[in-house]
Amino acid sequence: MGVRGRLLLAFLAISMFSLIAAGSGFFSLSQVGSALRIITEQRVPQAISWLELSRQTERVVRAAPAMLLVNTENERSEVSARIAFHAAQIDSILEHIRNFSPEERELKEVQISALVRRLNGNIESLDLRIKERLSISTQKAKLIRKLGEANKVALRALSPGARVLGAQIVEWNRGAKTEGESIKKLDEQVALAGSIIGLIPQQKAAVLVDSLHNNLLNITTAGTAENVDVLMFPLTSSLEELSEIAKGLPERAKRRLAKQIKVFEDLAVGPKNLPQIRKDELAVVAEAEELLVTNLQLSKFLTDKINDFVQSANTEIEESNLQAAAVQKFNNNVLIGVVILSLVSSFLIVWLYVGRNLVARLTALSDSMLAIAGGNLRAPLPAPGGGDEISRMAEALVVFRDTAIEVEESNLREIEEARRRLVDAIENSSEGFAFYDSQDRLVICNTRYRDLLYPDADIKIEPGMAFESIIRTAAENGHIVDAEGRIDEWVADRLKLHHNPGEPKIQRRSGGQWVMITERKTGDGGTVAIYSDITDLKQREEDLTKKSNALEQLSNQLAKYLSPQVYDSIFSGGQEVKLVSQRKRLTVFFSDLAGFTDTTERLESEDLTRLLNHYLTEMSGIAVAHGATIDKYVGDAIVIFFGDPETRGVKEDALACVTMAIAMRKRMKELNSIWTDSGLEKPLQCRMGINTGVCTVGNFGSEDRMDYTIIGGGVNLAARLETACPENEILISYETYAHVKDQIECQEEEQIEVKGISHPVSTHRVIDLYENLGEGKQPIREKMPHVRIEVDVNLMTASERREALAMLREATERLSNLDEKA
Repeated sequence: MGVRGRLLLAFLAISMFSLIAAGSGFFSLSQVGSALRIITEQRVPQAISWLELSRQTERVVRAAPAMLLVNTENERSEVSARIAFHAAQIDSILEHIRNFSPEERELKEVQISALVRRLNGNIESLDLRIKERLSISTQKAKLIRKLGEANKVALRALSPGARVLGAQIVEWNRGAKTEGESIKKLDEQVALAGSIIGLIPQQKAAVLVDSLHNNLLNITTAGTAENVDVLMFPLTSSLEELSEIAKGLPERAKRRLAKQIKVFEDLAVGPKNLPQIRKDELAVVAEAEELLVTNLQLSKFLTDKINDFVQSANTEIEESNLQAAAVQKFNNNVLIGVVILSLVSSFLIVWLYVGRNLVARLTALSDSMLAIAGGNLRAPLPAPGGGDEISRMAEALVVFRDTAIEVEESNLREIEEARRRLVDAIENSSEGFAFYDSQDRLVICNTRYRDLLYPDADIKIEPGMAFESIIRTAAENGHIVDAEGRIDEWVADRLKLHHNPGEPKIQRRSGGQWVMITERKTGDGGTVAIYSDITDLKQREEDLTKKSNALEQLSNQLAKYLSPQVYDSIFSGGQEVKLVSQRKRLTVFFSDLAGFTDTTERLESEDLTRLLNHYLTEMSGIAVAHGATIDKYVGDAIVIFFGDPETRGVKEDALACVTMAIAMRKRMKELNSIWTDSGLEKPLQCRMGINTGVCTVGNFGSEDRMDYTIIGGGVNLAARLETACPENEILISYETYAHVKDQIECQEEEQIEVKGISHPVSTHRVIDLYENLGEGKQPIREKMPHVRIEVDVNLMTASERREALAMLREATERLSNLDEKA
C-alpha cells in the first residue's frame, strides 16, 4: 500500500468520527426543530388565536351597552355595525382555529361555537329590542306632542274666565277698602261676589287640566311599571272631576273643553295610551338589560374556557422545551466524545506515520530539490527505495538532475556561440554601440563607438570602465566643443542626461563633426547608447537654412509691393495666381490731397518724396490696422477696399472703412502740425469718398504681368464722391450710411450728379463716432418686437423736439392706462 492508500485509510477513519458527530448533531437539530415547529406553528398561534378570540368577545360585550343609550336610528345603525364588525372577527378567528387539529376543531364545535352562537343570538335580540324601543319612543314622542297641543287648547278655552275672575277679585278687594259705602255700592259688591262664584269652576277646570298634563308627563318618565300604576289613580280621578266641572261651564267653553277632555281620555286610558306605551318601553328596556347581563355571563364563561385552553397550550410548550433540552444535552455529550476520539486518532496518525515516515523523507527530498534549484546540480540526493510515491519522486529527481546537467552544458555552448555572434554584429554596425550596467560600468562596445568618442586618438576603452571617466577623458582631450572651458559643468550635465535619457541629443565634436546620441534604459537599470555620425546631414541642413533665409528675404521684399491680405492669401495657398475675378459687395475708399500740385512746385524733389512717403506710410498703417486691402497708390491718391480677400460681413466692412477714414482724418490734422513745424508753408488737405456696392475683384492683366484690383460702377462712384468731397471731410453714399448710421454721426448733404448714373446720388458727410461726440449728443435708438424708437436730437429743430416730446408723452399715458386696466 502506497502513501496515498495509507493516508486515505487514516482520513477515512477520522472522517468516520466526523460523520458520527454530524449525524448526532443532525438528529439533535431535527428533534429541537420538531419541538420548535410544534411550538411556533401550532401551540403559539393556537394560544394567540384563543387570546384574540377572548379579546374580540370582550369588545363585543363592552360595546353592547351602548345600544341602550342610542336615541336615533342612525346612532343604532352605527353601534350595531361596530358590534357586527367585532362579531365577524370572532367568526374569522374560529375559522382559523378550525385548521389546527381535529381535537381543537371538535372542541370548538362542542364548547366554543355554542357560546359564540348564543352570544351572537343575544346581540341580534338586543338589536331587535333597541329597534322596538326606538319605535316606542317615536310613538311616545308623538303622543307627548299631542298632549302638549291639547293642554294649550284647553288652557286657551279656560283662560278668559280666569282673567275675568282675577280682575273681579281685584275689584272686590278695592271696593272692600272704600269707607262709607252706600247701599248702591253694597249691591255692586253682592253682584261682583256672585260673578266671582260663577267663575270659580273655570278656574278649577284650568287647574285640573294642568294637573292632567303634568301627571301624563310624569308617567312617560316613570322608572317602573308600578310607578305608572301609582300615577294612574289620581289621573282617572282628575278626568272624572274635570268632566263633572265641564258640565257646569258656559256653553262655548263647555264645547271647546269637551274635545280636549276626549283627547286627555285617549292619552290616559285609550287604545294607545301613554301609560301602556311607557310600560311597553320599560319592558323592552328590561329585556335588553337582561340580555346584556346574559352576554356578560357568556363572555366570562367563554374567557374562562379560553384561559383553560391557553394554559393547556403553555403546558405543552413547556413539555416540548424540556424534551428538546434533553435531546440536546445527550447529543452534546456524544459530540464531546467524538471530538476527543478524533483528536486522539489524529495525533497518533500524525506522530506515528506522517511525522516519523513521510515528513522526514519529504524533508530530505525537499532539501535536495532546493539545492538543485539554487544551481548546485551536484548536491547529494536521497536514495530511492520503498516502492511508494516518495521513492518514485526521488528516482524522478535523479533523472531530472542528470538531464539538467546535460542541458546546462548545452546552454553554455549555445550562449557562448550567441555572444560571439552578438559581438560580431555590434562590431560590424555602422553606428557606435555601447552598453553600461546599472552601476554605469561599460559592459560592451564596438570599435565605431571608440572612433566616434576619441577620433584620431590612441585611447583604450575596456569593459568595466566608468561612464563618467570615459566622457571626462573625451572632454579633456578637446573632442567635445561644448565642453571647452567648462569641463566639470559639462560632465555634470551629461551625467544628468545619461541617467534620465529622453529624446536623442546632438553633440558637436571637434573637426566639424556632429554626432547624434540616443540612449535608452533597460529593464535591469542598464543603459544602451547608440552614437550616429550626422555630419553630412547637418551640412545639408545648413545649406537648406541659407536658402530658406534667402527666400524669406526675397518674400519680405515682395510683400512691400502687395497688400498684406493679398500677400497672406497668395503665400498661404488660399488664392491662386491666375487671371480670375468674382463679383462681391465691397466697401471702396478713395482719398487724395487737395492742392498737392501747388505743393510740389514749392518743394524740392527730395523733400517732396520724403513728405509723400511719410503721408502714405501713416495712412497705410491706419488702413492695415483696420483690416483694409490697399489696392494701389496713384501719386498722392490711395485706393482701398474692404470685403476681399477676407470679409467680416458687409455691415462690419462698411463700419471698419468709415472708422478708418475718421482715424485718417484725425491723423492728418496731427501730421499737418508736424509738417508746419518742419517748414511746410501751406497745410495739406485730404478728401475722402466711400461707397458700398457690388464690384468685380480679382487678378487683371496678362499671364506674365497681372494686378490684383477692383473695377465696376461701385468703384467709380467712390471716386466721384472723393472728387465732390470738401477738404478735410469724408463723403459717403447712402448705402454706406445705412450700414454705419447706428454707430456713426452723419449729416445729409445735397444730391450730386455722377457720370454713368442716370439718377442723382444721395450723400452724407461723416461727423464722427457717437462714442466720440460726448454725453447728450448720441442719437436714441431702441428696437423691440412691437416698439421702435429712433431719435437724432442733434438734427432736430426746436419745434421738432417739442412735437416729439408730445408724442412720447401721449404714448406713455396710453401705456399707463392700459397697464392700470390690466
